[in-house]
Amino acid sequence: MRLFKQIFALVITTLFIGIMSPVTASAVDSSTAQGLQISPAKVELNAATGNTYSIKLTVTNVTSSELIYSSEISDFKASGENGSPKIMIDKTMPASASVRSWISSVPEFTLDAHESKTIYAEITIPNNAEPGGHYGVLSFSGATPEMSGTGVGLSASTGVIMLIKVDGDITEKASLSSFYSGKLDNQSFFFETGPIPFIVRIKNEGNIHIQPVGTIEIRDMFGSTVASVPVNSSKANVLPDSIRRFGGTGSDSISMPNKGFMIGLYTAQLTLGYGSTGQAVTSSISFWVIPYRAILIILLVLGTIVYIVTKIIKAHNKRIIEKYKNENGNKNQNKKNHKK
Repeated sequence: MRLFKQIFALVITTLFIGIMSPVTASAVDSSTAQGLQISPAKVELNAATGNTYSIKLTVTNVTSSELIYSSEISDFKASGENGSPKIMIDKTMPASASVRSWISSVPEFTLDAHESKTIYAEITIPNNAEPGGHYGVLSFSGATPEMSGTGVGLSASTGVIMLIKVDGDITEKASLSSFYSGKLDNQSFFFETGPIPFIVRIKNEGNIHIQPVGTIEIRDMFGSTVASVPVNSSKANVLPDSIRRFGGTGSDSISMPNKGFMIGLYTAQLTLGYGSTGQAVTSSISFWVIPYRAILIILLVLGTIVYIVTKIIKAHNKRIIEKYKNENGNKNQNKKNHKK
């Protein structure tokens, strides 16, 4: 029986360690070199109608050849829900809305290999500019001197994102399009174990870009806080008339880390703040964590242990009964022999 107890304790300890130990993973980050580096890569400007602003840029030719750079100005809008800008091909937007006529083109300039230079872009806000957000990109493409003027760019094209806020009747309004646990396009309220991924989709219903920032606070079924997950810690923008998704894959993922052994009903409280007057978006969802495979293994082990213990007890009782019968049989036989 002592050996059996030792085996039982070893099995339970092994299972407990296996369930409680978190699973870790590593990720590899990579980057790609470009032909031209620009600093800053994004310009945010609070502007008033009738005023002109000068934007200072530092450009560097990171290639090993002399290049001549030309510039182009385009409007852009959000593409999809990941925040990527989409250049607008339509060039018929009125001057009151399009930044194409607001930003002065930068004259061609030449950079030797690995040379840096400071350039300036002028932004003039027309008197009839519509209040709210206006978005453009000042892009540059380079060509070798012999290819200059042919329209063929040999280096990677890159640009500066321009986020221009024109004073006036500004509307900052956001709504929650969806908030759920699970992977992208795979909503789920049942999990076997952590980590628990979340998807947050914010719709901008105003006329200016916003930066919703906050947390998802997770509580267990006893009301205790088990994790607080940041949302949009990089302070990415949501453009007007668009939906931006936070969470999904890669560096954009939002998930509650593996907390070891988890079981029961959990509640996730989303709280996001945005805007100049402290507006908020809140919501809560619930999800279950049931480590059914671990439970099945434990039940199987316990069932096996109960079965073995039952067999041992039955065998032990059988031996006692047989011993008792044998002892009584011997006593009866001795009594008969004594009478004779």
